[in-house]
Amino acid sequence: MIRLVLLSEWKKSLPSDLEQRIMTLVGKDKPKLGYIPSQTDPERTYFYPAKQQLDQVGFVDYLYFDVDEAFEKKLLGNLGNCDAIFLSGGNTFHFLSRLRERNMLSWLRDYAKNGGVLIGVSAGAMILTENILAADYVDAKYVAGSTLHPSEYGGAALAGFHFYPHWQGDSRQMEAVKALKETGKKPMPALMGVELSWKGISVNTSAM
Repeated sequence: MIRLVLLSEWKKSLPSDLEQRIMTLVGKDKPKLGYIPSQTDPERTYFYPAKQQLDQVGFVDYLYFDVDEAFEKKLLGNLGNCDAIFLSGGNTFHFLSRLRERNMLSWLRDYAKNGGVLIGVSAGAMILTENILAADYVDAKYVAGSTLHPSEYGGAALAGFHFYPHWQGDSRQMEAVKALKETGKKPMPALMGVELSWKGISVNTSAM
C-alpha cells in the first residue's frame, strides 16, 4: 500500500478532517516523524514552525535528516524506522539534486512500498510525483540557478500526475497547466492538499 499526503503548505492548522485523515493514514499512537529539509538549515528556522503544527496533530518524536551539507548515511536506518517522513518546501531543484546525489529517491520509493507514509509539502510534494516539471512554473525564480537538466527532473514517481501547489487560478497558472497537460500527465492544482491511499485519490474539498 502506497500512502502519500501532498500539500501546498502546512504553516497553520489544516482543516480538521484533513488532519484526521493524515493521522488515520499514519495509523499509530504517538508516531515518530522523519523530517527532511530541502536544504541545510543550521538554525532549523523552518523546522520549528512546522513542528508546532505536527505536534498539534499528534506526532511526538522527530528525526531531523539533512540530505544537504549535514548528510549522515548512518542515520538512514533510523529514518526508515519512522512512522512517517515529511519532505519540506523550498527550492525544488536544489532539493531534488541533493536527493539524487544521495540515492534517496529509490530509498523513498522502497520506504513507501513497505508501508511508510510520505508527507510532501510544496517542493517535497512535487518531488514525490513522477517529475518536477511543474517546478519550472512554481519555482520559476530558481530555474536559472539550477544545475539540473530537464532530463534529470524525474522524481520518486509515486504519483502519476503533476502536483501544482499554491494554486490561485490566475492567467499565468492557467497557461502553466495547459502546458503541463501537453506532457500527457494530468495536472493536479491544489491550494492545500491531496491525499493518496492505495490506488485511489481523494481530494480534500476545501483544498481545490
